[in-house]
Amino acid sequence: MLITDPRGEPVELDELDGDASLSVLADLKIQGRAVDREKLRVVHHWCVLHPATRESGVATFDPSHLPGVLYAQESLGGEGCPPVAAFTPEPLATTLGVSQHTIRQLLADTLDLHHRLPRCWKRVEALEVDVWKARRVAQLTHPLSQAAAAQVDAALAPVLHSCSVAAIERAVAAAVAAHHPELVAEREKKGKDAWDVTLAHDTASEFADTSYLDVTGDTLDLSAFYDRIGQIAADLADAGDEDPLGARKAKALGVLARQGIDGAEADLLSLIGTGDRQPAARPARTRKPKTHLYLHLSLLELLGLGADDDLVCGEAEKLGPVLLEVIRDWVGHSDSTITPVLDLDRSWSVDGHDVPATMREQVILRDRHCVFPYCHTDARSCDLDHIGPYVPLDEGGAPGQTNPENLAPLCRRHHRCKTSGRWRYRRRPDDGSYEWSGSYGRSYLVTPFGTLDLHTN
Repeated sequence: MLITDPRGEPVELDELDGDASLSVLADLKIQGRAVDREKLRVVHHWCVLHPATRESGVATFDPSHLPGVLYAQESLGGEGCPPVAAFTPEPLATTLGVSQHTIRQLLADTLDLHHRLPRCWKRVEALEVDVWKARRVAQLTHPLSQAAAAQVDAALAPVLHSCSVAAIERAVAAAVAAHHPELVAEREKKGKDAWDVTLAHDTASEFADTSYLDVTGDTLDLSAFYDRIGQIAADLADAGDEDPLGARKAKALGVLARQGIDGAEADLLSLIGTGDRQPAARPARTRKPKTHLYLHLSLLELLGLGADDDLVCGEAEKLGPVLLEVIRDWVGHSDSTITPVLDLDRSWSVDGHDVPATMREQVILRDRHCVFPYCHTDARSCDLDHIGPYVPLDEGGAPGQTNPENLAPLCRRHHRCKTSGRWRYRRRPDDGSYEWSGSYGRSYLVTPFGTLDLHTN
């Protein structure tokens, strides 16, 4: 089978070695980016050819809420983008064979990239970033101010090609908290409007006794409810129930439904049919839910002594920006764990191999995810790897080998990959990024937001 190599020459696919195969794939990736980039260039030129005037009116993103009105005085692009004439999208939509919504989104993304996200657009122009990823940034920053969009642009542009969607969303969330706390309040309201409990019976399933319960509600309430389910599932295991954990958690719902929270334990034995077998004694448990938040705000703000504006945001790990009033409510109605702010730059060490809990927390909060190139596994799910292999003291190892500078979070798969010797890496002490070297001479730099490819042909 013939395939075109990076020089444009036909070559037999079976004749490609490993390095050549990777080079062909890299070239095809660039070709795909070039096609998508040319489309955005033409779409932007189309916008330039059709500026909005008093006579033409303005093309809007979605005028469907204005029956009988041809246009509204708002632009397809976000704040700072030039408006385009009404009905500009239609010829493009028919030419490309896409819906009006799709073409309006394409026009809006193109305008935002050119006028609000110039750094990201520059990387698209240079064929360094996939267009879909740049468009994702444009869509998430579209309702934000120019200042907020500029913050995201500066943070993501250098590493956008390697960012996960989660990393993009984190950067946008940081900009929202800094520039638009009112949007956090609006998000909380919209979230409550969507709260619901639904029950679905799968009539097509062969399991007549299986249904599906879907719940969307208050984070604190659902966390407390989930913890309670876990407690009952553990009690069932103590009483002899040998079903898998998931099945026992589902049974716990039945326990709560039949007996209520206060009388749940009384139903355990009848549910699993263990006769006079008694569950292991457990200490009395509080009914208050547990809350563990990492708050990036001062104690004065938390107490309401240092903030003049009610729209102050903190950050809850894995949840993103949260209004201060919501945080106060959580803390006031739960058993809260206050974690002192850690100095992420603290330099200290221990002689043993095992990592102290405080040091582990420091490394997790510092790096946040697996530091292998292009991996974004949450650091709490990772192993802590000794970058320089640990050598026991009684075998000639130096003291203090376990220290934050010599530790990094790696998911289990990439920990094994590194241990196998296929990859090597080091941590840069100046900025905390990670340099990796792998097969076929490829090298990478992992930063907090993404990965830079250091390989040169």
